[in-house]
Amino acid sequence: MDSIEQAYRILELELGASMFQVNQSYKDLVFIWHPDRVPSDRQRLKEKAEQKLKMLNEARSFLRSHARNGKIPTQTTSKSTRSTTYSSRRTASQTASQTASQTAQPNRRQPNRR
Repeated sequence: MDSIEQAYRILELELGASMFQVNQSYKDLVFIWHPDRVPSDRQRLKEKAEQKLKMLNEARSFLRSHARNGKIPTQTTSKSTRSTTYSSRRTASQTASQTASQTAQPNRRQPNRR
């Protein structure tokens, strides 16, 4: 890893994000890119996922070492430090399930009882 900026970019965060945000983004991205999630018959994609996971691991490790040295914040101070890419990142299934749950439960008004 060459720079703090590059590590944040790999983790889809803005420069200065806290270690809490680094860890959250890392977990989200590992969930998406873990090679075990790729079918075994898709070797090219599996190799790409392995490379991406390696980059994610290196980026978080690099930022952890800098956090220990006091070069980056360790706690979140506000949600505004998240990048728009990270904060707006949603999978299609997350969006679909949110929409489905909103439409499945219509806003019902309770009748006035006296």
